[in-house]
Amino acid sequence: MVALVGGDNSVDLIVAAQAVHYFDLQPFYNIAKRVLRKEGGLIAVWVYNDLVISPEVDAIMKRLVDSTFPYRTPVMNLAFDGYKTMPFPFEGIGMGSEGKPIQLDIPHKLSLKGFIGFLRSWQPAMKAKERGVELVTEDLINQFEDAWGDDDDVKNIFYKAHMIVGKLSAADIERHRKRFESNCVVTKLKDSNNSVVIASVTAAAFAGVAAYCAYSARKNT
Repeated sequence: MVALVGGDNSVDLIVAAQAVHYFDLQPFYNIAKRVLRKEGGLIAVWVYNDLVISPEVDAIMKRLVDSTFPYRTPVMNLAFDGYKTMPFPFEGIGMGSEGKPIQLDIPHKLSLKGFIGFLRSWQPAMKAKERGVELVTEDLINQFEDAWGDDDDVKNIFYKAHMIVGKLSAADIERHRKRFESNCVVTKLKDSNNSVVIASVTAAAFAGVAAYCAYSARKNT
């Protein structure tokens, strides 16, 4: 995976929009810390956990959201909590931090047809259906249709989103440096006139590691 995206210290920005809560977080974060540039690399994650449409529609939606609680998985709850309970082991840059995401209102346009389609494919409702419970009933859809108004009306809505942006900490950068230096075995061969530094690379898996080791060897000689 690291090699596929360019190797260690090669990526300026990692983005996971409405997705990171589905990942196996620890391996993902480990890979992110390796591929992010040690100076200037950023990782940004965000999720939306609510829609603001109109007072009439929102009231019905809140009842539906509350009814999903028994059917939510821990992964779903990370999203419903707006990433407040999700680990995020990166240093903040003033745009949220672990346990304290920033809040965003993301504008969008949505039709009634699109909204009903969203409800029918909504994961919490699908999980309930797997357990024999239909949350998005025809009666509920009729309530939404009455509250929406004109069937053809496309409304300006907002997604209530939550975002965290971070970078590698000084400790992460130091661990990365030590890991690479441990793969560099430096031997001095001396003759009567000068010293020749040879950097031999062990366990070299990524492009550029040989150059890094050679540089490290010259620096420390």
